[in-house]
Amino acid sequence: MSELDMNPTTLPADARALYEKMAARRKAQGEGFGGPYLALLNHPELARRIEELGFFLKFEGALPRTIYQFIVLTVARATGAGFEWHDHIAHARAAGLPADVIDCIGSAPTAALPQPYALVHAILEKTMAWQIVPNDLQVQAVTQWGKRGLVEIVVLSGFYQMFAAINQGFDIRPTPKPA
Repeated sequence: MSELDMNPTTLPADARALYEKMAARRKAQGEGFGGPYLALLNHPELARRIEELGFFLKFEGALPRTIYQFIVLTVARATGAGFEWHDHIAHARAAGLPADVIDCIGSAPTAALPQPYALVHAILEKTMAWQIVPNDLQVQAVTQWGKRGLVEIVVLSGFYQMFAAINQGFDIRPTPKPA
């Protein structure tokens, strides 16, 4: 159990107003809003700044949506972040991430990953182990997505590792779907 207020209707007025603004912004993109942000809204300025970065990476970044969702699911699986996995699986499918790639992430036969997912996975193996991304992988990523894309891969790895810590630290769980 968390000591934090996770109910948007009972948050202080400034946090509630921020929640409504962020939820409306996500809804305009066809997305829901909640999960770890409900914990973060107990620190509104931090929530606002994290949401700005998250919104940019998700909706305005250089990477294709399939690569973005691949990174989210890979980090979620590697960190045991059930909320992120559950929250992003439908988004990954809607973005066009192939079912066999999702299956590879979920069951770990990553040797079977096709390109460009094998390249991203090799980079994530380094970033999630807090190791230097070798130059050959950097060159391949820059060739594929440019320097901005390479930087975003590394930043997304850290961003979703941060969310894994928030989700697990405050016991954020997937919301059960109605039967």
